[in-house]
Amino acid sequence: MNRKQIYSMVRERVLTLRERGPVVLLDSQLSGHRASGKIYLAGLPRRILSFRADIQPDATAEKTDAVTSPVTDTGSSPMPEQGSGPTPERGSDPTPERGPGPMPERGSGPGIKSGTLKAVPWEQLRQFRSATKGMILGYLGYDLKNYTEDLVSANPDEVLAPDMWFMSPGILMEIDPDIGNVIYLAGDEDMLNGGEVMDSQDGECEKGLPKKKPAIGPVNSGMAYPAYRDLINEARRRIGEGDFYEINLTNQLRADFEGDTYDLFEAMREAGPVPFASYISGIDGTTDICCASPERFLARDGGRVVSEPIKGTVAAGMNAREDHEAVSRLRNSAKDQAENLMIVDLVRNDLGRIAVKGSVKVDALFEIQSFKTVHQMVSAISAEVPPASDPVSIIKACYPMGSMTGAPKISAMKSIEELENYRRGIYSGAIGYIKENGDFDFNVVIRTAVVKDGRLFYCTGGAITGDSDPELEWEESWIKARALLRVFGKKTENSISEMIPARSGL
Repeated sequence: MNRKQIYSMVRERVLTLRERGPVVLLDSQLSGHRASGKIYLAGLPRRILSFRADIQPDATAEKTDAVTSPVTDTGSSPMPEQGSGPTPERGSDPTPERGPGPMPERGSGPGIKSGTLKAVPWEQLRQFRSATKGMILGYLGYDLKNYTEDLVSANPDEVLAPDMWFMSPGILMEIDPDIGNVIYLAGDEDMLNGGEVMDSQDGECEKGLPKKKPAIGPVNSGMAYPAYRDLINEARRRIGEGDFYEINLTNQLRADFEGDTYDLFEAMREAGPVPFASYISGIDGTTDICCASPERFLARDGGRVVSEPIKGTVAAGMNAREDHEAVSRLRNSAKDQAENLMIVDLVRNDLGRIAVKGSVKVDALFEIQSFKTVHQMVSAISAEVPPASDPVSIIKACYPMGSMTGAPKISAMKSIEELENYRRGIYSGAIGYIKENGDFDFNVVIRTAVVKDGRLFYCTGGAITGDSDPELEWEESWIKARALLRVFGKKTENSISEMIPARSGL
């Protein structure tokens, strides 16, 4: 099968599985890219881990754990050892209803063995792994930062998605996009359509049709340019006072959404294929994620871990000459190199917390990677870890990705909470998998549309340093939104021009 045929088959199966519960698709879309890998499609979850922590508005208040029964047996597994049970319909919520609950005592509560509340989600993830067989797939939200450091999240949150969500799939397909080979790591073909083998002799499946272009209403920015300019200037002031060297500041775009989220995901793929794309549908029955991330947070292969932060972005040119000039401009940008190097040093420090002494090294520095809509500056840092190292401990030591915070990390995250006007949630987190042997691979949740109850949320931003130009930073934030905005046509793309300062010419 070629890629077109593979994606036709994947679409067919996504839409089939999605009718019976949550679906996770991890989609490596670029052949020949250094990080190109397998495609994983998971559904019919046997168990789901869903964690949400609510923070009281008072920044000095203690954390309130709002989780009940964090690990849920969906009852929908077709696996014999799980027994039989009803299959959740599309849009249903296989996890129990949540509400604010009392503060659990230290060392108590569901799934908690450690003596500190900071261990709650990480210990739940660790226990979820130990209680399930095979690969688990899902995401970590940015606000798990509150369970790695003494931080809070008190900003408004319209999405209200879980801070952590994983599934143990009843059916799991591994697809090699280069040769078209399909392996079932869990379940089999008979489990599709409730035990009926899918008939694809006609070359087209009814499930794959019709395909309709998604649409959005007017794009509303959570922050107008004057407010964003003031935000950048305040960050520069804090940098001048020594609070931090660099900070990643972001803005949330919002719009009404009409259409199918998988059609949106496919349109985003066509607009700008990337190596770490993902689609998750049916989170708590209300939320879907369409992620077009080019960035790897952290991956483990045996005794080696690697992180590949991105810092430095320019728009792709309209022709070969413009494109060459854009690449040259990025490659020789002292500002982008400085931003990138700060994050490289931060990641080296994070990896040093769990690495074999003396094993942390920089494998690539200021490498330029080109995508359909942008060119980006990427570095790669690796380290050796003891073979028996716990994967959750490795992830926690490096979380969240430094490219989404700034440096020093804790100071930057504290200021992000003060300067931004929304709770990041899924954005800036990580989507990926953990294998039974402890290997894992997670992206950074950027270039991502989160759709809930007919509303679309898309966040964008960039790194701010002492010499940042507010207009250029504003322009860069919209450049990063191109992969999404182009999906909805020229009318939508042109409608944002009034938000951009005339100098940018975007």
